[in-house]
Amino acid sequence: MAVLPVLLVAGILGALVNVALGIGCAVFAGLILLFDSWVNRPRPVPQAERPARQAPPPRPRAPARAPRPQEGRGPARTPPRAPVRRAGPPPPR
Repeated sequence: MAVLPVLLVAGILGALVNVALGIGCAVFAGLILLFDSWVNRPRPVPQAERPARQAPPPRPRAPARAPRPQEGRGPARTPPRAPVRRAGPPPPR
């Protein structure tokens, strides 16, 4: 974000005042960009600080279940409902 205003000033200086001064400001903007990318580069994590990979704990298994008999248990299943029919627009008068 700091590079954009410097490039704007470089363009104005190069167009209105002096081309060499504009080029100098543009080089300065490039140096800002290089410095910022160097400072914010990702650094490798040392081996000692890396967390050790552990195997995930085993998940408990659910016991196998036999299908339940449906006779005499609970309410009877109702058939699915028919879709609701909506009225169309009123007839023209």
